[in-house]
Amino acid sequence: MDKLALHFGAGNIGRGFIAPVLQENNFEVIFIDIDENLINKINQEKKYHIRYINSKKETNTIENIKGINLSDTKNLSTLIKKSELITTSVGPNYVKDVVNTVSDNNPGNDLNFIAFENKYRCSTTTKTECKADDKNLHFIDAVVDKIIPIQYSKFLDVNVEEYGSIVLDENHNAPLDESDVVTYGNYEYEFKKKLWMLNGFHLCLAYFGLSKNLKYIHELFTNSDTQEFTKTISTNFFESIFLLGFEDKDKIEDYKKSIIDRFSNDEINDELIRVARNPFFKFSQNERFQGPLDLLLKNKRSIEGFAELLDILFDYDFSAVEGFSEFKEKVLNLGKTNMYKTYWNQGSNLHLYSDSMGL
Repeated sequence: MDKLALHFGAGNIGRGFIAPVLQENNFEVIFIDIDENLINKINQEKKYHIRYINSKKETNTIENIKGINLSDTKNLSTLIKKSELITTSVGPNYVKDVVNTVSDNNPGNDLNFIAFENKYRCSTTTKTECKADDKNLHFIDAVVDKIIPIQYSKFLDVNVEEYGSIVLDENHNAPLDESDVVTYGNYEYEFKKKLWMLNGFHLCLAYFGLSKNLKYIHELFTNSDTQEFTKTISTNFFESIFLLGFEDKDKIEDYKKSIIDRFSNDEINDELIRVARNPFFKFSQNERFQGPLDLLLKNKRSIEGFAELLDILFDYDFSAVEGFSEFKEKVLNLGKTNMYKTYWNQGSNLHLYSDSMGL
């Protein structure tokens, strides 16, 4: 491996998904993180195992890894000067800090930057926010899809689902080869398809399941109290994707089925309370709930599942969910009318929302 990639974020996504993809593309991988204990463990063990849940796929051993603490600015600066690729899985709020660090230390080398984050065009929008003027720093947007449940082990090993997908913007050249995991496509469509059909569906299942005192996503597919809602809301999301007008119904149906197969896997103990966290962002305008809902309303299609889920948000106490108290105080306590009008900025379409969703 004669190419160097620095990956910011040595957590589960970084170790369980991004690092093996980079190694398959002949990159040496060095993790950058603020967790000193994690970095020390990486440097001591120098390898870890990825185990695939409910799969015949063999355990993947990731070897020859290294780690650098983010506070080690001298060594970090040296590594940035030697690297060809910078990637992140730090959370979208922290990508800006990474861009500034890289930009400040890049001596003018051609350097690619890919943010593997669950945010719209996280790479290029962060470039704009930072006003990065480094002409040799090339930003590439990616849609990343991988379910990694909460890990309870103290070891570096990671348990993940077998499925994984990275769709890179076809309008940019990236240093990753196409494979079973990596493809190039229409970013706008691929992002919405994944955000709505996977993340939006996931979010709705989480809150509906919590209202029925369930613990895991897969339980909604076998519980008699939740199966009808699961079918209704998945159909609503399917219809919203079809309205985007990019793929035929058969392909979208296949995508929906693959998601249901993944969610219903009872060996992936994906906790509802994890999926439900940060509702203030996840329910915001143009996000995974309001985005497809808005398209369905404007095309006069059924929004039965969305309306039912919205009623649940107002009727139940989800204070155990991280961020729900803030969401309730800033949004739900305003009532539905003000939620539509201010939080979702639908003043001109207020009648459309109020007639279909209720006041």
